[in-house]
Amino acid sequence: MTPARLIRRHVLAAIGVAVALLCALIVIEWRLATAEADRVTREAAGRVAERVSDALAATEVGGVPDAADLDARLEGFFAAGTVARVKVWRIDGETARVVYSDEPSLIGSERPYSPHLADRLRREGVVVHEVPDDVEHRFETTDSRELREAFLGFQDADGTPLRLEVYVPVFRDAWVTSTLTVYLPVLVAGMIALAAALAPLSIRLARGLAAAEADRREAVAFGLRAREGERLRLARRLHDDVLQDLTGSALALQAMASRPEADPARLTRVADTLADDARMLRTLLDDDLEVAPLSLRAALAEIASEDEAEPPVSVEVALDEDPDAETVRLLTEAARELVRNARRHAQAETIRVAVVAAGEETILTVADDGRGFAEDLGATARHGIRLLERAVSDAGGRLEIATGSRGTSVAVRLPRKWRAHASA
Repeated sequence: MTPARLIRRHVLAAIGVAVALLCALIVIEWRLATAEADRVTREAAGRVAERVSDALAATEVGGVPDAADLDARLEGFFAAGTVARVKVWRIDGETARVVYSDEPSLIGSERPYSPHLADRLRREGVVVHEVPDDVEHRFETTDSRELREAFLGFQDADGTPLRLEVYVPVFRDAWVTSTLTVYLPVLVAGMIALAAALAPLSIRLARGLAAAEADRREAVAFGLRAREGERLRLARRLHDDVLQDLTGSALALQAMASRPEADPARLTRVADTLADDARMLRTLLDDDLEVAPLSLRAALAEIASEDEAEPPVSVEVALDEDPDAETVRLLTEAARELVRNARRHAQAETIRVAVVAAGEETILTVADDGRGFAEDLGATARHGIRLLERAVSDAGGRLEIATGSRGTSVAVRLPRKWRAHASA
């Protein structure tokens, strides 16, 4: 995956997360602003109602009020937008009647007296609630703004008890806009900074995943090459040993068939040869057609003789008994890979393969007297070393490399595991 593609995917993911968070913030902020707007509006409506009542209390309102004078007294409230409608009610027994309003058509309107509202006014002083959607409030509900109505009891200059009803606009949109204007730039800047800070980490992570995938593919190819090498080795053994014996035995049997008398000693030799070949075939085909576990010494001797080209390979195995089959197989493949690299790249005169037991470890060492790891070491060799190191690590061991102008020494250290012996 290219860096440009990684950055593009990172930016798209960051934009998606930012948009989701912004939408969530707007929803949350709208709900919080609604609650806060209600609280602020209730407080503001109460204060506006008190100021309006102070303005009206200085004149006579309960009798036949001078509407023009009252309009002039309230003009500043309407001009400032803090008041949308004013109604002054006078209580006559069981009836409440509008004696003044900035909407002239409402003057004279009546409705039943509300003892519940009167009780709340005595307890709370100011009562604020939403505007009902009914005929009485037909002028207010058609207003494009959202309103709250506040009730307040007061007395005019003549001491007449009156009830003031003031309609106050709710400034929710302005509240939300002002809040988002403060927080939105901070959030966007924080998102950009976070995305920029995480971009290198995202790219490194993606590159690491790509490298791991490449290593996995190389490991599969390495395993396939190792399996193919084992098949070739098995084919050589069958060709050089079993097939030759079977051919010779067939010729011997044909020769004896042409004679009038059989030679018992020769028949015995042919029978022994065939029995040995049968045992070899059973050994080679053991373990569900997997490669039979040779002794470690024999496996390393095969590796030393696989290539007749120089340099020669010496083998020394100092073990009381062989490790388990998996350890033998891993040590064999490690020796084959390391010897192959030394022959191809080290320009060495000698290669030494040694296996010893040290404490709780079995240690394979492949050393040469060549030029050390050259800068032009091929990609295949580099991949082989890396994959071998990974295989050794997966088995609980470790790979140690020491290289210089006097040669290279590679040690494969594996936990000691002994081959299981069948009970008698």
